Amino acid sequence: MMQFLKNLFGGQVDGMALVQSQELKEYAQIELLAYFAEPHAPHDATAQRAWNRVLPKPYPEMLARFQKLGWLTAVGDRRQVTAQGRPLVEAYRRRTEEAKRAARQGVHDALAQMMTSEALTIRRQYENRTPLGKADWTGPEPPMNHSAVTRRIFFLEHWLFDGLSPETVKWLKLYAAEEHLWGAFWRLDAAQIPPQVAQELAHPELDIVEAVYWRAHAIVLLVDNQETWQRVKGGDHVRRLEIVGVDDEHTCEHCRQHLGKQYLVARVPELPHRGCTSLYGCRCRYEPVLETLEEIPLMAN
Repeated sequence: MMQFLKNLFGGQVDGMALVQSQELKEYAQIELLAYFAEPHAPHDATAQRAWNRVLPKPYPEMLARFQKLGWLTAVGDRRQVTAQGRPLVEAYRRRTEEAKRAARQGVHDALAQMMTSEALTIRRQYENRTPLGKADWTGPEPPMNHSAVTRRIFFLEHWLFDGLSPETVKWLKLYAAEEHLWGAFWRLDAAQIPPQVAQELAHPELDIVEAVYWRAHAIVLLVDNQETWQRVKGGDHVRRLEIVGVDDEHTCEHCRQHLGKQYLVARVPELPHRGCTSLYGCRCRYEPVLETLEEIPLMAN
């Protein structure tokens, strides 16, 4: 390991070797350095403790070492990568972009065969290789049944697909399944959208990228709302669901009248709202209302 980082920083360190290394404690240093590509204050104490678990030296000592190497400079109470350190950051970003591309492609290929468990394994392997175990673009830690919920997308039959050809439905479900699996939303390039899909999903007030994005978004929300309802309908600790969502200039009055209202699980309105008139579609979701101890009925002995 580079003579244990030149006897733990006793000599000059080869930055490009750190960039290309497969050792976590080595490339984690460049990940940390890259955080300061734009001026930032050092991380807070909680984040520093997380970094300390993957760095060869404590966080403050690493920043001091970066400055001694000429890779980092102080700008008031903030730190910023220097011209000398910038090639390292750029090379590391190329590495991480390639890793992201490969993982995204692997997940896409697995989901194209409806192999959701394999797709989730690829996601976990990708995230486990990041220094803090989490990429900055992926969603929160997925629940145990995440791949099973993603799989439901492929078998949905719903009015959201009314009027669409089987080919467009299949393509749209795959796009939505990828987003659900990663726990993140992204917009495609127009060139990535097949002509037939673009023709069928064209919207007079949205460009095709936005139209496709919001269609997939609605599918992801649908399966998540179904999962929330199914999870709480048989339990004793949740008897009510609240309808929450975005309230902005694109929220229609039909959806707005339900926002913030609580309903018994058995009587909650179905989401998405069929009466929604928003350009973006219904963005409402269910939020379980946890009962207080006083509200939970006691079971008779």
